[in-house]
Amino acid sequence: MKKYMTKPVLAVVTAAGILGCLTPIFANASSIASPSATKVVMNDEGKQVTRYNLKELAQNDPTTLNMLLKNQADHLYIIVEEINLNTKLQTYMEENKTEWERIYNEYYSDIWLEVRLTENAEEIVSVNAKTENNKVYIKGIVTSDVTKVVVKKPNSDIIEVVPTNEHSFTVSFEAPDASYEPYVTVSAYEGSKLVDSEKVKIVPKVEEDKEMIIHTMSVLDAKKKELKVKGIVKQGADKVTVTYNGVKKDANVKKLWDGVGSFTVSVKDVQAAKDQKALIEVYEDGKKVDSESVQVEIVNAPDKDQATEYAIKATAVNNPAAKSIQVKGTVSGWNKEDDTELFVIAPDGKKKEIEPNDKGEFSLTLSYKDRSFSAKSIQFALYEDDKLVKKADVALSTKVIVEPVKPTDDDEDNDDKKKKEKGKQKDKHPNGNAYGYWKKHGKEWNDDHDDDNDDDDDRDEDRD
Repeated sequence: MKKYMTKPVLAVVTAAGILGCLTPIFANASSIASPSATKVVMNDEGKQVTRYNLKELAQNDPTTLNMLLKNQADHLYIIVEEINLNTKLQTYMEENKTEWERIYNEYYSDIWLEVRLTENAEEIVSVNAKTENNKVYIKGIVTSDVTKVVVKKPNSDIIEVVPTNEHSFTVSFEAPDASYEPYVTVSAYEGSKLVDSEKVKIVPKVEEDKEMIIHTMSVLDAKKKELKVKGIVKQGADKVTVTYNGVKKDANVKKLWDGVGSFTVSVKDVQAAKDQKALIEVYEDGKKVDSESVQVEIVNAPDKDQATEYAIKATAVNNPAAKSIQVKGTVSGWNKEDDTELFVIAPDGKKKEIEPNDKGEFSLTLSYKDRSFSAKSIQFALYEDDKLVKKADVALSTKVIVEPVKPTDDDEDNDDKKKKEKGKQKDKHPNGNAYGYWKKHGKEWNDDHDDDNDDDDDRDEDRD
């Protein structure tokens, strides 16, 4: 069973490792080390080296422990064979205080110390490990004597690399999952000789800055009705969407230089928006990562002094029977592309918007059912950019309805008499339409007239 110490050894050892052991520990204790306090082992170079048991030194030879911590702090390594720990003590205690306390309590009897001297105290000049884009990058600088660097990954895999001519090295690998301790061991070799070693903590990936937009410029040419948006975004963004006055357009991000990309968006046939702002959205792998509303600069805008001259001409006819008003008219100077609105005051006193056609013509019916209406005119109001620019009062006329006169009984009798007389007149015109008359009365008419003709002949004979 492991022994959990209540003595101040842990705190003293930690302080000694960090501060260089300025205070002796257990000064009054015996200076005679027990046989179990040391052991001789073969190192990586095949040489015999002495290791010191921390527990035995703390209990039986604190003077030696004090000396080791004070004079050899930069060269003192900790070895725990049960967990394959073999690293520099001072660095480990500084970077892994919690883990060091756990190891001290659980493996107190199995902690060994070893002094590893080198001609140069620091063969590894500097080293760091950080995470970027789900990869771990180990970068460092060594002395000119180092010929090989060995990196032990969190999963115990080994990567070997030869330093560059500038004595630097870089190693990368996929970031480990959470089941592994976030540490790597970097060992420097001169030939086959281990000359330095560092256990380095992997700096976790810092949450990415959500502000991907670095700079934008938006200009609308009012005359050409064309909007151009240019911008610079951070690395990672691959698409930008620009929305202006209801029109949306996408653009791909092109690499400008390392870590920076640029985009250009051109939107044609677009009118100036009321708020004169464009929405810029940045995407990475289909996911929106940033957005910003930017002010649009307008160039070649129409001269305000040359304001449009508007005129409202209309007629309004009241139909009392239908309780409605028929309105028709025209707005001179009307342009559907302009930010203009036409209103009429309805009989209920509320504004009613009118939408003229492309020519400015309009027609509508206003109803005033279930209410009385006695106004003498209809009012119109024209707004441009939410400002009243024209008013008009149109006189109200009333629709005249002429009802047909119903016939009386005497009128009907007179009509019958007229029809009969007209028929008689037709029967009394043998000379006017003899043929038709003959057809109507038959052959008798011809016989009678034959006799008449005979009489005429007789008269003629007598004259002879």
